[in-house]
Amino acid sequence: MILRARCVLAVAAILVGGCDRLPPEHEIVDSGTQQVRIALSEVADGEVHFYTYRHRGKRVNFLVRTDGAGRLQVHLDACYGCYRYRRGFFVEGTELVCRACRFRYAVEDEVWDYIGACAPIPMHSALDGDDLIIDRKRLERAAQYF
Repeated sequence: MILRARCVLAVAAILVGGCDRLPPEHEIVDSGTQQVRIALSEVADGEVHFYTYRHRGKRVNFLVRTDGAGRLQVHLDACYGCYRYRRGFFVEGTELVCRACRFRYAVEDEVWDYIGACAPIPMHSALDGDDLIIDRKRLERAAQYF
């Protein structure tokens, strides 16, 4: 009976502690200007790249991927349903996987449809010469998901 109570307490501590921890930290991007700039040569390779922008003590994580049509797509490393768990996504083979609910998205898909509440949150970005640019204010507003 004592062992069972200890197991229940241990599981509860893990679950409660896991909900208020910080999201993972990726390569840090910063901006002395109004835009975060990432060289296209760094991200236009068909892979998924994770980044962290720091804002007021929060880690605002996002990812950049090349879809099957060769276009760069930017998403928060959070989904509409699972962001409160602060776990984000990971890449497994050719799929992006939600760490919380384990839903999978093919990296090559041009559009990631919403399945239930789980869907990577898209971010607006633009191309400027040899750079991908993201408005710093958008990243700061996205801090609510982290």
